[in-house]
Amino acid sequence: MNKVLEAIELLSQGNDSSEVNSEILLAAKHELERALKDLENQRNAFRYEMELKQKSYDAQLQLFNMKWELLEEETRKLAEESKKAEKRRAFFERVNTYQKSSDNTDNIVHGEMFFKGVASPQALKKRYKDLIKIYHPDAEFGDNQTVQEINREYDSLRHAMAK
Repeated sequence: MNKVLEAIELLSQGNDSSEVNSEILLAAKHELERALKDLENQRNAFRYEMELKQKSYDAQLQLFNMKWELLEEETRKLAEESKKAEKRRAFFERVNTYQKSSDNTDNIVHGEMFFKGVASPQALKKRYKDLIKIYHPDAEFGDNQTVQEINREYDSLRHAMAK
């Protein structure tokens, strides 16, 4: 920039441009061109940096939106599960209230109803397996006493069919 300042100073003193040394003007011109290139390089570097920051911001925004959608979906699922759990709780409270209010032996379904219409040992065995799947104590609505009644009736029918 020294050459540029020197050329400006000479021209501002009223010297004719022909009197100003052409070497000084040429050097000033080269200095200005280098300064212009430096500024263009800085501008390009700044644009590149801004593009990278914009891409990073866009990626972060996309990630945030994905996380937000996932959070909303999981919140909806949690609310649905909470409603289902509340319905189950209410159901089991009604079942417990009913069981406490009535005699448990009255709730047992007798085996004759389960095996009605069974004529062969194979049909008896199939019906027995199906009934155990339904009324097993580990099943959702299973009951020990009903399973015991099914077992008792199955054994008696099996022995009767074997004779």
